[in-house]
Amino acid sequence: MFQFSFAQNWTLEALESEIYQYESLEEALAAPKDSVFSLKLKSRLKSVPPEVFQFTNLQWLDLSNNRLKQIPPEIGMLKKLKKLILEKNKLEALPPEIGQLEDLRELIINRNELETLPDEVGNLKKLRYIDMWSNNVTGLPRTMDQMYALQEVDLRVIVFTQKEQEDIKAVLQNVTVKMDEHCNCGN
Repeated sequence: MFQFSFAQNWTLEALESEIYQYESLEEALAAPKDSVFSLKLKSRLKSVPPEVFQFTNLQWLDLSNNRLKQIPPEIGMLKKLKKLILEKNKLEALPPEIGQLEDLRELIINRNELETLPDEVGNLKKLRYIDMWSNNVTGLPRTMDQMYALQEVDLRVIVFTQKEQEDIKAVLQNVTVKMDEHCNCGN
Protein backbone atom coordinates (compact mmCIF):
# COMPACT_ATOMS: atom_id res chain seq x y z
CA MET A 1 0.00 0.00 0.00
CA PHE A 2 1.24 3.47 -0.89
CA GLN A 3 2.26 5.49 2.17
CA PHE A 4 3.02 9.17 2.12
CA SER A 5 3.91 11.52 4.92
CA PHE A 6 4.59 15.22 4.73
CA ALA A 7 7.68 16.93 6.02
CA GLN A 8 7.10 20.12 7.95
CA ASN A 9 8.54 22.27 5.16
CA TRP A 10 6.83 20.72 2.15
CA THR A 11 6.06 22.77 -0.95
CA LEU A 12 3.22 22.40 -3.41
CA GLU A 13 5.75 21.66 -6.14
CA ALA A 14 7.18 18.79 -4.08
CA LEU A 15 3.65 17.56 -3.42
CA GLU A 16 2.94 17.50 -7.16
CA SER A 17 6.07 15.49 -7.97
CA GLU A 18 5.80 13.05 -5.06
CA ILE A 19 2.14 12.03 -5.28
CA TYR A 20 0.64 9.87 -7.98
CA GLN A 21 -1.99 11.90 -9.78
CA TYR A 22 -5.15 10.05 -10.73
CA GLU A 23 -6.46 11.32 -14.05
CA SER A 24 -9.79 9.56 -14.18
CA LEU A 25 -12.50 8.99 -11.65
CA GLU A 26 -12.60 5.29 -12.51
CA GLU A 27 -8.90 4.90 -11.74
CA ALA A 28 -9.24 6.77 -8.44
CA LEU A 29 -12.28 4.73 -7.40
CA ALA A 30 -10.33 1.50 -8.01
CA ALA A 31 -7.67 2.60 -5.50
CA PRO A 32 -8.07 2.56 -1.72
CA LYS A 33 -10.00 5.75 -0.86
CA ASP A 34 -7.41 6.91 1.68
CA SER A 35 -4.59 6.67 -0.90
CA VAL A 36 -6.05 9.21 -3.34
CA PHE A 37 -4.16 12.46 -2.71
CA SER A 38 -4.26 14.04 -6.18
CA LEU A 39 -7.05 14.01 -8.73
CA LYS A 40 -7.18 15.67 -12.15
CA LEU A 41 -10.48 15.47 -14.00
CA LYS A 42 -10.56 17.09 -17.42
CA SER A 43 -13.29 15.51 -19.48
CA ARG A 44 -15.64 18.38 -20.29
CA LEU A 45 -17.56 17.84 -17.06
CA LYS A 46 -20.74 19.84 -16.57
CA SER A 47 -20.89 19.03 -12.86
CA VAL A 48 -18.52 17.74 -10.21
CA PRO A 49 -19.03 14.00 -9.76
CA PRO A 50 -20.26 13.37 -6.20
CA GLU A 51 -17.75 10.52 -5.84
CA VAL A 52 -14.95 13.11 -5.65
CA PHE A 53 -16.02 14.03 -2.13
CA GLN A 54 -15.36 10.56 -0.72
CA PHE A 55 -11.60 11.02 -1.10
CA THR A 56 -11.03 12.49 2.35
CA ASN A 57 -7.23 12.63 1.95
CA LEU A 58 -7.41 14.58 -1.30
CA GLN A 59 -4.86 17.39 -1.26
CA TRP A 60 -4.71 18.42 -4.91
CA LEU A 61 -7.86 18.74 -7.03
CA ASP A 62 -7.71 19.89 -10.63
CA LEU A 63 -11.08 20.45 -12.32
CA SER A 64 -9.79 22.88 -14.93
CA ASN A 65 -10.84 22.97 -18.58
CA ASN A 66 -14.34 21.69 -17.98
CA ARG A 67 -17.80 23.22 -18.35
CA LEU A 68 -18.60 23.62 -14.66
CA LYS A 69 -21.10 26.35 -13.83
CA GLN A 70 -21.07 25.70 -10.11
CA ILE A 71 -19.12 23.95 -7.39
CA PRO A 72 -21.32 22.03 -4.96
CA PRO A 73 -21.30 22.85 -1.23
CA GLU A 74 -19.75 19.41 -0.60
CA ILE A 75 -16.41 20.98 -1.58
CA GLY A 76 -16.17 21.89 2.11
CA MET A 77 -15.78 18.18 2.93
CA LEU A 78 -12.27 18.11 1.42
CA LYS A 79 -10.61 19.38 4.61
CA LYS A 80 -7.06 18.35 3.59
CA LEU A 81 -7.13 20.10 0.21
CA LYS A 82 -4.03 22.24 -0.36
CA LYS A 83 -4.49 23.21 -4.00
CA LEU A 84 -7.74 23.68 -5.90
CA ILE A 85 -7.62 24.37 -9.64
CA LEU A 86 -10.87 25.48 -11.26
CA GLU A 87 -9.53 27.54 -14.17
CA LYS A 88 -11.21 27.61 -17.57
CA ASN A 89 -14.76 26.77 -16.53
CA LYS A 90 -17.99 28.76 -16.55
CA LEU A 91 -18.22 29.45 -12.82
CA GLU A 92 -20.28 32.48 -11.83
CA ALA A 93 -19.84 32.03 -8.07
CA LEU A 94 -18.12 29.88 -5.47
CA PRO A 95 -20.11 28.36 -2.61
CA PRO A 96 -19.62 29.73 0.91
CA GLU A 97 -18.36 26.26 1.89
CA ILE A 98 -15.10 27.11 0.12
CA GLY A 99 -14.23 28.80 3.42
CA GLN A 100 -14.16 25.38 5.12
CA LEU A 101 -10.99 24.39 3.23
CA GLU A 102 -8.81 25.41 6.16
CA ASP A 103 -5.63 23.86 4.75
CA LEU A 104 -5.93 25.40 1.26
CA ARG A 105 -2.72 27.10 0.05
CA GLU A 106 -3.50 27.86 -3.61
CA LEU A 107 -6.77 28.69 -5.34
CA ILE A 108 -6.65 28.88 -9.14
CA ILE A 109 -9.94 30.26 -10.49
CA ASN A 110 -8.87 32.25 -13.55
CA ARG A 111 -10.82 32.39 -16.81
CA ASN A 112 -14.27 31.94 -15.33
CA GLU A 113 -17.25 34.28 -15.03
CA LEU A 114 -16.93 35.05 -11.33
CA GLU A 115 -18.40 38.36 -10.22
CA THR A 116 -17.42 38.10 -6.56
CA LEU A 117 -16.02 35.79 -3.94
CA PRO A 118 -18.02 34.71 -0.89
CA ASP A 119 -17.17 36.42 2.40
CA GLU A 120 -16.17 33.01 3.73
CA VAL A 121 -12.88 33.11 1.78
CA GLY A 122 -11.64 35.15 4.73
CA ASN A 123 -11.58 31.86 6.67
CA LEU A 124 -8.78 30.55 4.45
CA LYS A 125 -6.02 31.48 6.89
CA LYS A 126 -3.34 29.37 5.16
CA LEU A 127 -4.10 30.52 1.61
CA ARG A 128 -1.01 32.06 0.01
CA TYR A 129 -2.05 32.59 -3.60
CA ILE A 130 -5.24 33.30 -5.54
CA ASP A 131 -5.18 33.42 -9.32
CA MET A 132 -8.38 35.17 -10.45
CA TRP A 133 -7.33 36.87 -13.68
CA SER A 134 -9.87 37.19 -16.47
CA ASN A 135 -13.07 37.12 -14.41
CA ASN A 136 -15.86 39.67 -13.98
CA VAL A 137 -15.12 40.72 -10.40
CA THR A 138 -15.55 44.33 -9.36
CA GLY A 139 -14.21 43.99 -5.84
CA LEU A 140 -13.10 41.59 -3.15
CA PRO A 141 -14.70 40.75 0.19
CA ARG A 142 -13.41 42.79 3.11
CA THR A 143 -12.90 39.52 5.00
CA MET A 144 -9.81 38.94 2.88
CA ASP A 145 -7.91 41.27 5.20
CA GLN A 146 -8.02 38.36 7.71
CA MET A 147 -6.05 36.09 5.37
CA TYR A 148 -2.68 36.54 7.06
CA ALA A 149 -0.77 34.02 4.92
CA LEU A 150 -1.94 35.57 1.64
CA GLN A 151 1.05 36.71 -0.40
CA GLU A 152 -0.23 37.22 -3.94
CA VAL A 153 -3.50 37.83 -5.80
CA ASP A 154 -3.58 37.90 -9.59
CA LEU A 155 -6.35 40.18 -10.91
CA ARG A 156 -4.96 40.88 -14.38
CA VAL A 157 -7.26 41.12 -17.40
CA ILE A 158 -9.99 42.61 -15.20
CA VAL A 159 -10.99 46.22 -15.76
CA PHE A 160 -11.52 48.09 -12.49
CA THR A 161 -12.58 51.65 -11.82
CA GLN A 162 -10.14 53.80 -9.89
CA LYS A 163 -12.31 53.40 -6.75
CA GLU A 164 -12.41 49.61 -7.13
CA GLN A 165 -8.62 49.53 -7.45
CA GLU A 166 -8.25 51.65 -4.31
CA ASP A 167 -10.69 49.47 -2.37
CA ILE A 168 -8.82 46.30 -3.36
CA LYS A 169 -5.47 47.78 -2.34
CA ALA A 170 -6.98 48.89 0.99
CA VAL A 171 -8.18 45.34 1.75
CA LEU A 172 -4.93 43.71 0.59
CA GLN A 173 -2.38 46.12 2.04
CA ASN A 174 0.44 43.62 2.61
CA VAL A 175 -0.22 41.46 -0.44
CA THR A 176 1.28 41.59 -3.92
CA VAL A 177 -1.68 42.39 -6.16
CA LYS A 178 -1.22 41.98 -9.89
CA MET A 179 -3.58 44.29 -11.78
CA ASP A 180 -3.47 45.78 -15.22
CA GLU A 181 -2.38 49.41 -15.17
CA HIS A 182 -5.41 50.63 -17.11
CA CYS A 183 -8.71 51.22 -15.42
CA ASN A 184 -12.23 52.03 -16.39
CA CYS A 185 -11.77 55.40 -14.72
CA GLY A 186 -14.60 57.06 -16.61
CA ASN A 187 -17.15 54.95 -14.67
